[in-house]
Amino acid sequence: MTNQTTTQEPSRSVGNFQNGDNNGDYGSDHLSLVLPIYRVVTLTIIASMIWKYAYFIPIFQSYAQLEIIDPFFPRPFTSLYVLAGLYLTPIAFGIIALFTRSVTLLRAQAFLTLICMFGLCIHQGSYNDVTFVTCLWVSLWCVWYTLKLNEPPEELLKKSQRFSLLIISLIFLGGAAGKWTPGYWSGEVIYEIYFSHRDFWFFNLLRNQLDSESLRNVATLYSRVIVLSETACACLWLLKPKHGGMIAIAMLLGITFLSNLLLLSVTFCLMGLAIVAIETPRWKATATNP
Repeated sequence: MTNQTTTQEPSRSVGNFQNGDNNGDYGSDHLSLVLPIYRVVTLTIIASMIWKYAYFIPIFQSYAQLEIIDPFFPRPFTSLYVLAGLYLTPIAFGIIALFTRSVTLLRAQAFLTLICMFGLCIHQGSYNDVTFVTCLWVSLWCVWYTLKLNEPPEELLKKSQRFSLLIISLIFLGGAAGKWTPGYWSGEVIYEIYFSHRDFWFFNLLRNQLDSESLRNVATLYSRVIVLSETACACLWLLKPKHGGMIAIAMLLGITFLSNLLLLSVTFCLMGLAIVAIETPRWKATATNP
């Protein structure tokens, strides 16, 4: 009797949500099913932004000590106060989103985060950093998700998984497109940036173990593997969500821990989307395994 009640409860709940959607009432139980995934993604955006704090410390110090103006940027987008607001607002409102159950507030938070990420992508102090580009795309997913909260949980899950993989694939496609150059294919760019002097455990180990010629050969191989891997990952959206998400996480972790831990600010939010792709909510697992 106990097992039968447990396995029927999620199905009964999902049916209630579908009926309730017609009159705009999502219901407490409905939000309990659809909010955890959103909160995971929001948490990874917050993690990406907090991990970026070391970047903003010298920027804030520079802006505080002297006025930096470039005629290319509109005056508001050279302001220290605007930069600080664009950086801190997504963190503050993201924390609120982790606890609120107000759909209106969640949508406002998602839209505000998207606007702030767009602002960071065009502000003089932050426009040239890929962290805000990846966070921008993940914020777009958040806006879409909050607008779809009234859909049946299982349908929303399927759509969100596909959309997550599509965004991740797009990011990898952009990374690969920028690396299909003679400099990257020969390994020269990677050698100059990382292998020759970068103080990181992986490159320090290689410099200690290899002579100059071997180090250049490894740099060439390393660079080509990255180019080919990112190109292949541009097709993740064609795979089953679970497989695509697992490959994405492995790739993102590999890039981070074999090159630069500062890249966690770039990869945290993307790993949030990958988790969406591989996640099987407890209510769905229970319903499909009586």
